[in-house]
Amino acid sequence: MVDVCVRKRYRASGAVYEYRFEIASIDGKRKWQTKSGFKTITDARQAGKLALRQYENCGHIVKDQISVADFLEDWIVHDCMVDLKPNTVTNYIKQVRIYLKPALGAYRLKSLTREILQGFILKMYDNGFSFNSLIAIKGVLTKSMNYAVDNHYLVCSPAVRLKIPRYRIPVIPTRFSPHCYISADIMQKVFERFPERSSSFIPLKLGYECGLRLGEVFGLCWEDIDFDNKTIRINRQVQWFADPNRDKEEKLIHNGSAECGKGFWYFSAPKYNSCRTIEISDELTDILKREQVRQERAKVYFGQYYSNYYTDSALLSGSELIYKASLNRISMDESGFPIHLVCVRENGTFISPRTMQHTSRIIKKEIFDNFDFHSLRVTHASMLAGLGVEPKYIQTRLGHTDLELTIKVYERVTDLMAERGRKAINELYHEKL
Repeated sequence: MVDVCVRKRYRASGAVYEYRFEIASIDGKRKWQTKSGFKTITDARQAGKLALRQYENCGHIVKDQISVADFLEDWIVHDCMVDLKPNTVTNYIKQVRIYLKPALGAYRLKSLTREILQGFILKMYDNGFSFNSLIAIKGVLTKSMNYAVDNHYLVCSPAVRLKIPRYRIPVIPTRFSPHCYISADIMQKVFERFPERSSSFIPLKLGYECGLRLGEVFGLCWEDIDFDNKTIRINRQVQWFADPNRDKEEKLIHNGSAECGKGFWYFSAPKYNSCRTIEISDELTDILKREQVRQERAKVYFGQYYSNYYTDSALLSGSELIYKASLNRISMDESGFPIHLVCVRENGTFISPRTMQHTSRIIKKEIFDNFDFHSLRVTHASMLAGLGVEPKYIQTRLGHTDLELTIKVYERVTDLMAERGRKAINELYHEKL
């Protein structure tokens, strides 16, 4: 039974009374709810009983005393981890740990104001953070403060109408790494360096000729390819779940290997749930057919030593299916539903998206120093735009949520677009002459 204690306190203006009762501990430390300034013992005791009754009923009084650091931890555990993808939660944890806690963690949650949060964003902008980084931080602030309101930590959100500067010059120039358009002659050199039958060839082809995201490439299964109609269904992507108990030693042992250790790859819906069916060229169709034949022959050649993978349930479009690559080899466990991945090595082991980090380093060093995998997606969209393909078609093919993103981000001026522009200008002004 919690009791309300009353004691006398002395101030310069005279004696006053204070009530005090114990509340829930935080981080194992005992905490107390107190308030002073009452003229009589009776006033203090009555106010204390009312405060205790409010606290026992709904906890509003103690919740607004929590630090921002403790609140953000609570938000991640009780909100983010409930219905968000592990990769999204990992990104939120990283943003909280690196940016929000150092700058805002010591504040009491109830002390946060819009001015404090807006000042925090402006400081990040002046320190050279990119527009996309600021959007992500603003999103974390907005979502967490909405959770605070919904769960009675706060009466109203301080993260309202936060603005990201657009025209103001930052103190430190904004860090910006644009994805580059890769010309045809450079891509020819890339494919000469990573020819057919190398582990990087198919992923590079799918990025360049289909504009697939990295996770979509490595989540592709043979059931997704319709050779008769020459189409590919994009139903899923692969993402990595990093076990929080995974230490540095284990990372050194398992990173880049077929064995995943404590972490594991898992299937999830494509970004923005952008399931779609796209057309592929005759050449790419033939390349994929040859790869499928090679894999079927390899299964016979390796026999029981060929690595097969399984899921806990049938492989459905956009389903959240988890498999642990290090545990579900055919030689260890044949339970579950088999999956037939396109991107595998000669002995059937899964080629993870991390292999493209090594591939990118080689391309940067030997061929094109601005290369990254996402630039293949940019290049694909730019080539389509250069041929006059409708933006709506490009949007659907890339799986974008809105057309404006497709037009602004991906419609780059390629050599073909420039040539078409010069031709149009010459024809326009030649006719006038």
